[in-house]
Amino acid sequence: MIKNKMGIFLLVMLIGMVLVPSASAQEELTASEEPSEWEQGLVDALNSNTKSLSTDDLILNYCEANEDKISILKKNTASEKSNLRTYELKDGSDITFTNENFFFVTNMTEEPNNKTITQSTTVATSSVNLDYTDTITASQSFYNIMGGRLFTIYAKGYYGYSISPAIVEAHYIDAWYTLGTPTIFQVSNWQEGASDNTVTHISEIYGSGHFHWGFEIAGAGLVLYDKNIKVYSTCDQFGNVHRTYEMT
Repeated sequence: MIKNKMGIFLLVMLIGMVLVPSASAQEELTASEEPSEWEQGLVDALNSNTKSLSTDDLILNYCEANEDKISILKKNTASEKSNLRTYELKDGSDITFTNENFFFVTNMTEEPNNKTITQSTTVATSSVNLDYTDTITASQSFYNIMGGRLFTIYAKGYYGYSISPAIVEAHYIDAWYTLGTPTIFQVSNWQEGASDNTVTHISEIYGSGHFHWGFEIAGAGLVLYDKNIKVYSTCDQFGNVHRTYEMT
């Protein structure tokens, strides 16, 4: 049984994990088209979660119980759009379905800020009293259509801000990624940190990397998944915090 599931997992990856057009959170629109039966069922399952399961367990259980409803989606090569369909969940996270047989959940959590990290990316005028956000962790988890989690990216920190004068300081704490099971992905060019824009007064805390996997046949390499992904939070001078991502 385990061997069969592993075979199905690899088959799905072989068929579905190919490069899609570049995408960002700004390109996502609340889906105007009706979700498929399988997609709607997963949204409903995540919204109900009567057994208080973890997101990973709930998604895996749903996908295993609804294998008969899975259909291999065809990529719309005639469209320049990224073919992302995003739905907001009751817990405030978003689930985004793609035409490439994987989907992802984007989330942001907040916790009380004890300001143990004081190093900022810019030096505010010492006479300015800044307000501070909670500690923010932006995350993005990727899953295949069999319910297996591929990987998750996190970026954690908090912001100091002032409306007048307009100031935003990004206080980076940490950024990291975790790989799913089986661990088939390789990650390179990992970068993390924070940046401030003194013109737009928007700061960000981010983690980014090149996520890829493939294999070699008769000396020829075949890359099946190859994406640069950046996950980050942003904050403006008013203390408005958002989660976002870029994927190319």
